Amino acid sequence: MNYTFFFDDDLFDLLSEAKEDKKIKNFESWNNSSLKVKLEDLNRLDIVHNGIKKYYEKRSDGYELEWYSDKKKAIGGKMKLAETKYLFSEENYLLYDEEDEEDLKYFRPLDYPTPETYVGFIIKPDVIYNSLYYMSVSNYELNNLDLDYEGYTQMAVEARVFNHWQRVLLHYMNGEGIGSVETETFKTEMPKIFPDWTWENFIAKFESLRLSNKK
Repeated sequence: MNYTFFFDDDLFDLLSEAKEDKKIKNFESWNNSSLKVKLEDLNRLDIVHNGIKKYYEKRSDGYELEWYSDKKKAIGGKMKLAETKYLFSEENYLLYDEEDEEDLKYFRPLDYPTPETYVGFIIKPDVIYNSLYYMSVSNYELNNLDLDYEGYTQMAVEARVFNHWQRVLLHYMNGEGIGSVETETFKTEMPKIFPDWTWENFIAKFESLRLSNKK
């Protein structure tokens, strides 16, 4: 996949197919169209995270998609991309404590996968980090996903934004702790809903997109 197309088109098509096959019962998406940010902020971010400017300028200033195959068991997925007026806000509205790691002060959420988790950029006055980071309000630790914006959105498509797919990648990289339960659910449920999906292809895609493999 490349940026001749927009990731939400690919994601929408894949989920629509599953809905037609009655593997998905609930599927909704929303977007906001008017850009609310100074273009210089978007330009600066795009230098490091290629593709984000094109998406926000041409597509949508904020995007949300949610689906379920079994809502009672929380088998489903969600992506909620921030509007730029929040993405570039100088006010950190997270519960930042001065005793926390300094980078948290500069963490700006891009995606809100659940009410308790965020994926975002670290945007400092003098530098923007190359990778996106995952954070849970359970511990306020920043976890490096080893993906830039382009890689993250491509993996979102590969994961069909299945709940906690980011934790699955962290578990794969770290091998213990965070994401073990989510990984088993992901590996078990994804092939049931998307017959062409395989764990092996998912991991191969991730390895091809990891920043550490591009150095």
